Amino acid sequence: MPENAKGPSMILNPEDGASYWQPAPSHGYMTVKLSPHNHSSNLYSMGTQSIPPGCSLRSHAHQRNDEILFIYEGTGMATVDGKQYPVAPESTIFVGRFVEHVVENTGNSDLKFLWIIFPPGLEDVIAFMGRPRKPGEAPPDRFERPADVGAVLDRAYFVKPKKG
Repeated sequence: MPENAKGPSMILNPEDGASYWQPAPSHGYMTVKLSPHNHSSNLYSMGTQSIPPGCSLRSHAHQRNDEILFIYEGTGMATVDGKQYPVAPESTIFVGRFVEHVVENTGNSDLKFLWIIFPPGLEDVIAFMGRPRKPGEAPPDRFERPADVGAVLDRAYFVKPKKG
């Protein structure tokens, strides 16, 4: 490729991307904006997540991934390796490999954030655990994660939370 060859570009509007309703405890939805499934880079994936009041991400860590979360709407609490931090619009959370983390919506409106994960893989877990979402549709009744999600998490190199 010539030294001055242009790279790819994409413009994605708010509802563009594969979107999935999420199971307990988040009960919101995630929209995958960029992943190796729709662009030429295999270095990262990126998307957005919306979590209703009183809900949260499940405690987890990533065996091979670094993750950036950028809060752009709502308020909450991030717990990173057991230490709590309040989060609000323009808060940034960075978690490297093996760093256990939880994000909880403690506010009265949806908590919304952008996530970027290096390398990709989260998008496949999202699709497996979630239910397809169409823009503007009402949320489904709350549901639990599939019983066989462990195999998908193993393939995505997620670290299971410690018991007790």
